[in-house]
Amino acid sequence: MPDVFPAVGHKYLVDFSSANGARFRVQLDFASETSLTYTGVDASGNPIPNSSETVHIAVEAIRDQLFLVTWQERDGTTVVHLEDYRMNTIITNITQPGSGAKYRPEFSKFHGTMRQIS
Repeated sequence: MPDVFPAVGHKYLVDFSSANGARFRVQLDFASETSLTYTGVDASGNPIPNSSETVHIAVEAIRDQLFLVTWQERDGTTVVHLEDYRMNTIITNITQPGSGAKYRPEFSKFHGTMRQIS
């Protein structure tokens, strides 16, 4: 029997960082196994204006408490999460579309720790 996705009905605060020192915080609100609202938050945990979007997600169980979660945002950004609920960590790979026909998409990778807040 496949694992039940444990995030449904919960919110998580995630602190992400990259190898080059870039950092950001986000709140993930999982309404269902197919719906997620993400909101950027500042260092104090307050929502950042215009940083929220509800997206359709696909969830795939990898092993006990480990899930691949993917989505595409309104602007064409694609996000791939490897969410480990045993270790409370997320690895994310993000590809943002380039600007104009001659610019390549931008790829970034972050590691994060997550904490359930509701």
